[in-house]
Amino acid sequence: MKRKRWIRIIFIIVFAGISFFISYGIIYNLLIPDPCFYHTNEMNSFMKLFYGTFPGENGHPSPNLFNIISSLFIGGFIGNYTYLKVLKLKYT
Repeated sequence: MKRKRWIRIIFIIVFAGISFFISYGIIYNLLIPDPCFYHTNEMNSFMKLFYGTFPGENGHPSPNLFNIISSLFIGGFIGNYTYLKVLKLKYT
């Protein structure tokens, strides 16, 4: 029983990490090819939901807390779902 719990936790952590990497490594570069564009232009409402221009970033968009939480939640959900499917295949 304890082994299954640890395997589930490992699945959730691995998939949350993959989702975090995809969010910061791939989606960020697809949505924001030129971060200096936002020095003089306004972000749309979708971009404002997931990215912010903080003073420490000199006007360049960077992921905000909602982006981090949603990426980790989606990755954890996918990890848990994958664990349940793998467990079902193993015992079927």
